[in-house]
Amino acid sequence: MQIDPNSLMRAILKVKRREQLTPHYIRIILTGDDIQIYQRAEAGDNNKIIIPKDKSVPVELPDMATRSLFDYPNQIVRTYTLRSFDAEKGEMAIDFVVHKNPGPASAWAMNAEPGDELGVLMKANRKKLMRSAEDYYFFGDHSALPVISALLEKLGPAAKGHAYIEVHGAEDVLPINKPAGIDITWLYNEHPGDTSGLPAAFNAIENTLQGSSYIYAFAEHGAVNEIQDKLRKHTIVKRDSWQAYGYWKHGESEDRSMMERAATMSR
Repeated sequence: MQIDPNSLMRAILKVKRREQLTPHYIRIILTGDDIQIYQRAEAGDNNKIIIPKDKSVPVELPDMATRSLFDYPNQIVRTYTLRSFDAEKGEMAIDFVVHKNPGPASAWAMNAEPGDELGVLMKANRKKLMRSAEDYYFFGDHSALPVISALLEKLGPAAKGHAYIEVHGAEDVLPINKPAGIDITWLYNEHPGDTSGLPAAFNAIENTLQGSSYIYAFAEHGAVNEIQDKLRKHTIVKRDSWQAYGYWKHGESEDRSMMERAATMSR
């Protein structure tokens, strides 16, 4: 996968601190000499993080011109969300979901120590996620909590709508700074991927959607596909009034599912 290097903000950052937000969420605060490179970034933007397989081996930023992101055997690439960026403090925050059988990114976050390196690549001119609408509906699982939180924080004080967020349990509910007119329903699921309550949540409000509504669906591939199929057939909601992103696919690593998830996002 080749990317124009001139379109990227990229640097090697270092862990400043690790915060255990809930049993299943860790926030990593990054800093570094080149942190100001990301001044055009916005909370909620996707990024590619480059994780060293061995802390003793320095992270290498891909040159992107001659080698793919995945052509570096000593490091792993994963996609995450920029939770926040504070230029004044020189800090970037990325939230990680952790569980019993952690993948390489979660395992790295669980063991991260001050000074550990992480490569971060972000598009400089990324398409904006936030759109203007009369009411908003958000459907997201545990992997989408950071982006949904960031989007809710960007809404104006008069915004109306509803967010349905599925996490492991009540212990993983996080405070979100949101407009008073946005309600949140927390759904609990101890076995994400095996099942999801998000398609049923969408079905419950499907008939209330209007042409002025805007819908976001960010979750596991299968759950997003169910919601997306309903949106395609909706008689009022048009294609430019919703965004659907399959953030992960149950039973597959990001390396294996990237092509399928990219296809889902482009439809």
